[in-house]
Amino acid sequence: MSSSTSLVPVRASELMLGKAAPWPIYNDAGKLLLARGTVIETQDQLDGLVENGLYRNANWVSEPDTESVPLPQARDVLRKKLGAGKKPLKPSAAARGAESVITIDEVRWQIGDTLWLQFADDATQRYAVNLVGSLPNRSILVSAPVKDGKQLFVRDGQAFVVRALAGKRAYAFGAQLIKYQQTPFVYMHLSIPREVRCTVIRQDARVPVGAEGFLTLAGAHPLPASVIDLSLGGASLVAPPLSGRMAPQKGATGSLRFVAAVADQQLSLELPLVLRAVESLGDPNFLKYGVEFAGLPTRDKLVLSAYVYQELSIQE
Repeated sequence: MSSSTSLVPVRASELMLGKAAPWPIYNDAGKLLLARGTVIETQDQLDGLVENGLYRNANWVSEPDTESVPLPQARDVLRKKLGAGKKPLKPSAAARGAESVITIDEVRWQIGDTLWLQFADDATQRYAVNLVGSLPNRSILVSAPVKDGKQLFVRDGQAFVVRALAGKRAYAFGAQLIKYQQTPFVYMHLSIPREVRCTVIRQDARVPVGAEGFLTLAGAHPLPASVIDLSLGGASLVAPPLSGRMAPQKGATGSLRFVAAVADQQLSLELPLVLRAVESLGDPNFLKYGVEFAGLPTRDKLVLSAYVYQELSIQE
C-alpha cells in the first residue's frame, strides 16, 4: 500500500487496551503494523504503534464493525489444520502451467499494456509502467517509472527483469535501459530481448494471499472474511458462520469484496460468486469456504488477473 490518498490517520484514542483493532493499522509508508482483529495487550505495544504513526485504509470507513472478529486467528486455525511447517497453499509448478520460451515477435503486445520493471540488482524494487510503442529490432518504448508521485530517473545501462500479462499468459524477460528520453514526454527505450519466458496462468493456479474483505451469501449480512488463497476462478476463505442460520447450502450465490493492491494502486473488487464448499475447522467461530467466481465484470476480471499474476511473480 503506497497511495497517500488511501491512508487516513488513526487517533491513539481509537485503539484500546484489551480490545481488538477494528481495522488493519499501517505506518505512513503503508507497512502493516497491526492486523485487523489483533488484541492490543500492553501499554508498551500501544506506545510502539503510536511512535510509528497510525494509519488505516480510507476504504474501510463505511464497513461493518468487525471489532469482535479476530481474523488473524482464523488464518492460524486453518494453517494448524493443514499441518505445521507445510506449505499447502503454494501452487505447484505443474498447477501454474508449463513454461516455454518464445521470440519477442510472438508476444501479443497492446499499446497501453502494463509492464512491471524489477531492478535486476534489487528484487524488492518493482515499478509499473505502460507500453508506449516499439521500434522493430531496436527497442521497446515504455513510460518512466514513478515513485511517490514523481518520475524516477534511471541511469542508462540499468538492467531489469520485465514482467507482463496478456490474456492468460505471463511473460518475463531481461532488458537494459538504452536511453532515458525527456522530450516530447518522459519515456524509456529498453533493449529488445532475444527470448521471452512465457507461462500460461491456468484457472486453478492458486496463490496464497492475506487480503481481508467481506463475504456475502444468500443476501445475508456481510461476514468479515480472510482470503487464504486466490485464483482467476475462485478463492478459499475463512469467515464466521452465518449468524442465526444453518450452514449455507452449496450453490448459494453471493459476492466477495476486498481491496487489491495492484501496481501501487488500491483497487476495490466486488466479485460475484457461487459457494462450492464449506468445511469445519474444529472451531465453532470459523468455517472455511470454497467459492467459484461467476459472471465477473470485465473491469474486475482484468484487475483480478493482474493481482493474481502479480502475487505469483512476487512469490516465484
